[in-house]
Amino acid sequence: MERILELTGAIPEFSSNESPESKRRNMEKGTARTYFIEEDRRLVSSASTAAENTLSAMVVGVCTLEDYKQKGYATKCMQKLCTDVLSEGKELCLFYDNPKAESIYKRLGFENIGRWTMYSL
Repeated sequence: MERILELTGAIPEFSSNESPESKRRNMEKGTARTYFIEEDRRLVSSASTAAENTLSAMVVGVCTLEDYKQKGYATKCMQKLCTDVLSEGKELCLFYDNPKAESIYKRLGFENIGRWTMYSL
């Protein structure tokens, strides 16, 4: 868990204060999962779910370290994640704010259904 959080913590546009214990607990409960690729003995790319239930899962945390981009790693993580979640009969939803990542998502079959805004107090 610590290595996954270390990877996502190294991505400038991500901010998470999730603890390793919380991430582990969510995975054990079946409300989250993470697929990753390891190279040079470190995690370099990952894709995760959150808020999983019997009907759906939210895709989160799709990332690749800068030095490992353009190798197809995020696509491979997403392909495995999507295949597994869809084979369980669940629907996927994805919120993103990265135009470069959009091409990956479109290639995998995701479609834009609208724009969302998050507001926090």
